[in-house]
Amino acid sequence: MSETRVSAVITAYNSEAFIADAIKSVLHQNRVVDEIVVVDDGSTDATRQIVAEFEDQGIKYILQPNSSAGASRNRGIRETSGDFIAFLDADDFWLKDKTRLQAKYLVDHPDVALVSGFARWWNSDKDTIRTSGKVVKSIQTLRREILVHNRIGNPSMVMVRRSALEQVGVFDEKIRWGQDWDLWIRLVEKFEAAVLPEPLTVYRWHQDNLSHVRRWERLHSYWSVSKNAILKSKPAWRRPWLLMRSWSNQTYHRATYSIRFNAPRWRQLYYALASFFVYPLERTREKFGVVIRAIFGEQIYQSGKRLVGSRAQAGGPE
Repeated sequence: MSETRVSAVITAYNSEAFIADAIKSVLHQNRVVDEIVVVDDGSTDATRQIVAEFEDQGIKYILQPNSSAGASRNRGIRETSGDFIAFLDADDFWLKDKTRLQAKYLVDHPDVALVSGFARWWNSDKDTIRTSGKVVKSIQTLRREILVHNRIGNPSMVMVRRSALEQVGVFDEKIRWGQDWDLWIRLVEKFEAAVLPEPLTVYRWHQDNLSHVRRWERLHSYWSVSKNAILKSKPAWRRPWLLMRSWSNQTYHRATYSIRFNAPRWRQLYYALASFFVYPLERTREKFGVVIRAIFGEQIYQSGKRLVGSRAQAGGPE
């Protein structure tokens, strides 16, 4: 393990409220990283001043003109030299065992190019936490499923082998949303990958998070990443099935957004019905739920849920 170097690349943009927590989570890892680079994508707030407080702990700070998260991560890759690279968005933070477990896994499994883990999703506005993640059954299953769903997760969850990036390339800077998913697809197509079955990262949800703004543009970009990968995949006979699954999944998210933000009822119904009938064999209950919500409206749907819940409690054991 001591012969293997681990680099941490922290990407930031107007992250003055979060960057200190991110840096501290890297510094406090049980497996100390060998170098830490913060790439600031043109922040206009106090991000730079806060990072400067950690300079005596070996933090390298790089300021670049505002471009994209993918460009920032690529800059971090170029500015580091570790055998393994771990990424961290400034508004997320790592749990203490992340680098130890992931670096050990990559050392013990030389055929594996990237390793992810579960994440704790923290809604900092509501102060709620849920854990998400799914263990990969086999590399064959992952190579099929990652074309429809990003089973690896966001960059803050991943550690990747530098030598693998040298073969498949880095983040595609032309892709605005989903450039990480695109890279995972390319890596999984050529190499082994794994998901460790325990939380390693805390993903902080907040209103200003770039992953939760410009929703329609983001969903369109995700669909493009998935569609383009599916159309290149083999065997060709499987592509129509994968395209239906992917389009249904993205349309399901369009339906939930339409309902949440009170879009015209016809739009809610269109997306909800399309998602359900194009491919009802996956997320069936959730898709049927958005159909009911679109038909009756969110207020009536929530009132019905409360009524059913209260009756269930009243009919329970005393």
